[in-house]
Amino acid sequence: MSSQKSAAIAIAVLVAGGALAGAEAQAPDSTLQRPTEVTLRVSNDPRLNGTYHSRGMSTKCGLADYGYPHRMNSFAVEFPDDPSARPMEVKVTFDADTLASGTTRSSFYLNARLDTPQVGTPPALVVRANEPKYDEPGTVTRETAGGTETLHIVGTASSGTKVRLEMTIVCRPRP
Repeated sequence: MSSQKSAAIAIAVLVAGGALAGAEAQAPDSTLQRPTEVTLRVSNDPRLNGTYHSRGMSTKCGLADYGYPHRMNSFAVEFPDDPSARPMEVKVTFDADTLASGTTRSSFYLNARLDTPQVGTPPALVVRANEPKYDEPGTVTRETAGGTETLHIVGTASSGTKVRLEMTIVCRPRP
């Protein structure tokens, strides 16, 4: 076999191998576009006290390592994916640098925004448990079962007074 023909075959094999590797690398991200349910209970705020629910698709719910080694067991939630699709009582941004399944942590960031006819659209309720200087402590527990991720969050938000938040986020596998 000539060296030109050998080189052409080698290049074809490399290109085909690269195409297969590229196809594997392009697998859909299972943390995106997940059916998500959020329940938020607010207490210690006479105006906002109550339980609020939302259901829809999340933009993100799952691992969010962003290529950083310290985020190998991270977890993030962005909900809802399209806030204009229909009214959502609760909108959530959640992030924890470390939150492996089956663990409870006291370092995370939670931003909960309400939008209801009863309370309107008050300022966001924010728990910065990852920044002790704000004195907004909390805990989050992550459970995984059959592809469903559940977060149980309890925290204190500063809103003129210390407001208690209890939130459950359930992200189901993509259909």
